[in-house]
Amino acid sequence: MAEAAGRDALPLRYQIVFSTPPTHSPWRPGACRRAAGEALLLSLPEPLPPGTILHVEVYWPDGRAVVELTGRVLAAEGISPGSAAAEAVAHRLSVLTISEGGRRLLRDVLSGP
Repeated sequence: MAEAAGRDALPLRYQIVFSTPPTHSPWRPGACRRAAGEALLLSLPEPLPPGTILHVEVYWPDGRAVVELTGRVLAAEGISPGSAAAEAVAHRLSVLTISEGGRRLLRDVLSGP
């Protein structure tokens, strides 16, 4: 299961399903920090190159919801792939597949400046 994400973020777990070079990873923890339009801002423990496809499960701390989605990494901000990573790397993720209910939940909780 995902680890605690902190204030104004939701815990998540993710799995790489496609990348160059080809990779299929185990589940790893992270946090979903913001939702804007069709993109999310995630904090992940590793830098991922643009184009990487992720399967993501976002959790509500009270256990009332889990949102599953698939997305494509647009950019890892502030760090170049292959370099030593900080504890959490900010990633912009373009959402490829998500339920309409899941989209509404994420927007309601994480939309903002």
